[in-house]
Amino acid sequence: MSLPEMRTLLETIHTLRSPDGCPWDIKQTLPDAARYLIDEAGELLDAALDGDPDHVTEELGDLLFMVAFCTRIHGETAGVDFADVARVGNEKLVRRHPHVFGEKSAENQVESQVHWNAIKAAEKEARGVIEEPTVLKDLPASSSPLRQAHVYQKNAAEVGFDWPDNRGVLDKIREEIDEVIEAEQAGDHEALRHEVGDLLLAVVNLSRRLGVEADDALRLANRRFRKRFRHVESQYPDHETMKQASLDEMEAHWQDAKRASSP
Repeated sequence: MSLPEMRTLLETIHTLRSPDGCPWDIKQTLPDAARYLIDEAGELLDAALDGDPDHVTEELGDLLFMVAFCTRIHGETAGVDFADVARVGNEKLVRRHPHVFGEKSAENQVESQVHWNAIKAAEKEARGVIEEPTVLKDLPASSSPLRQAHVYQKNAAEVGFDWPDNRGVLDKIREEIDEVIEAEQAGDHEALRHEVGDLLLAVVNLSRRLGVEADDALRLANRRFRKRFRHVESQYPDHETMKQASLDEMEAHWQDAKRASSP
């Protein structure tokens, strides 16, 4: 590797994985490390949503470490190193961007995605993976369900499978709420799970049409909830006392927290 900082990082990882290195690092398997990599990617997203440049830099460093760490573990049995992984990744990027590095052209995002998807499908076919053509993007199992719903509905909309306006989506949400109520009243847990899923799908579709990433919106809402609920907790000496309080009293503390915080 040409970057001295990258070489230093790889040397550090080599030391950590050596017989005299860190017992925790030595013990990690590739599946273990891959799970931590997913966690670090989530922390990077949190930092990005916070808009804190220094925190983003820190989390990028953690993520880069986990990529290099996974590469090291993989290389111990596969006989590859970080340079191999970087080369393969770069070759794939160049190959899938013929409108940038080749003779193809793409006037907009949709056309560039057409090239990407066609080349990706050809790569799978070359590996013996034959799939029926679909506009639905192949997402990894680690993708959040909200993100999957957003992408699938975006893909479907690109071929015309979409409501003409947001009124239709809102009507669909109301319809799904009614079906959730019916399933709850019937006491049918399987039907209830089905209908709640349909309701969430409809809400994500509205979010997509409004230009809002549902996954990011829920992350931010979770943060607001945590901050405001912590304020409610702080109004009581302990949780047993809190349990004895009325809902109206706790709601008043919640509204105080809501007024004191930004939206």
